[in-house]
Amino acid sequence: MYKSIVISLFVWVLFNGCSVHKASEPVKKEPMYVDENTLVLFALDAQNHHRSAEAVGYYDLLFRKTGDKIYQDHAMSALMNGHYYSDVVRRLERRRQAGEILSENDRRYLIVALLSKNDLEAAKKEALSLLKEYKNEKNYLLLAEVYRSEKDYISMLATLEEAYALNYDEEVLDQIAVTIYNNMNSPYEAIGRIERHCKNFGYSPQLTKRLILFYRDQGDVEGLLKSTLQLYKLEPTQESADIIIQLYWSMNKIPELIEFLEESGRNDELLLKLYSSEKAFKKAIPLAEKLYEETGDLDYLGQKAIYEYEAAGEPKKKELIESIIRDLKRVVEVKEEGYYLNYLGYCMIDHDRDIDEGIAYIKRALAIEPESGYFIDSLAWGYYKKGECEKARSLMDKVIKLLGADDPEVKAHVKAINKCLKGKK
Repeated sequence: MYKSIVISLFVWVLFNGCSVHKASEPVKKEPMYVDENTLVLFALDAQNHHRSAEAVGYYDLLFRKTGDKIYQDHAMSALMNGHYYSDVVRRLERRRQAGEILSENDRRYLIVALLSKNDLEAAKKEALSLLKEYKNEKNYLLLAEVYRSEKDYISMLATLEEAYALNYDEEVLDQIAVTIYNNMNSPYEAIGRIERHCKNFGYSPQLTKRLILFYRDQGDVEGLLKSTLQLYKLEPTQESADIIIQLYWSMNKIPELIEFLEESGRNDELLLKLYSSEKAFKKAIPLAEKLYEETGDLDYLGQKAIYEYEAAGEPKKKELIESIIRDLKRVVEVKEEGYYLNYLGYCMIDHDRDIDEGIAYIKRALAIEPESGYFIDSLAWGYYKKGECEKARSLMDKVIKLLGADDPEVKAHVKAINKCLKGKK
């Protein structure tokens, strides 16, 4: 029995969902075959599944059965959600004609519905009347929307300014800035409005993102960087970090980029490369060690060894040389890369660790990159250390062609090899 009653009610609602209740008629309470709570659940379920007309029908039925105006309000809300604007206008006008004084909220619904129907004159009349009675932010914004629809941007801006003066709301300020930017052809006035607000009340994600959009649109890289840095403080996301990194890089602000990477920890791999290019080897050593421990990648072990060598003063301690050679040997056992092979070989040669073994490593490096002036220089230095100065000199002639005679290390090696040759004569 219960099930058949529910089905019958559902059919009735389906065909009477948008019927209008006349507020002037006395409400006759009738017996409810389904209890009020159940009908409310039906209405909520219809709303949750975006069946607005069905929800209106349930609320109309509830209003007729109970006389409770809250259901009338819910019906109006459901009509708005379903975009049944003609029904909204018709219902509210009939209620008004019947002598009912519409609530502030119903009058807002009426203005929105009239705007949606493009009845701008009626919407403006209603909005001005409503604002005269209720001077609050919502009503100012509604009138501003009417002016926007009329493309009367001067009146729109003036209305928004009045709304902003009430409580300095950032959402109102955002609309002011967008209006100035898009409709007044004054991009930096719009930017200035936001910047002044933020100076007085602090930055927020919403306004900072708006600044980013404006600065990007203007191609203002400095402003874009400043705003993105501010946004990163508020919302430290990887996306913002990547933008900051790109901007610093494109602007060639390497010290600032290094500082940001140190503080944020967003890209240790890039930071390591920057340390290396800036010859900040003492900072590079612990970072390379950290990356090696985190990843197990032998490249970081090899880089750490090289940074340790470059950072060490003269004379280099024997224990350090042994540690560097040991680490580089671990690397070249797995990675047949010329860079590491050459560094290992040169280290062994220059510090008289094992010259023949060092030469063997350098020859492996040259098999990978036969025209590398740096690798040939290392081999020449190996022959020099063995006393084979003619071989060394012949190789240095090729190095000079590849690297030039002005390289400090090339100069030093040429000088030492020439001295060796003179001594033999």
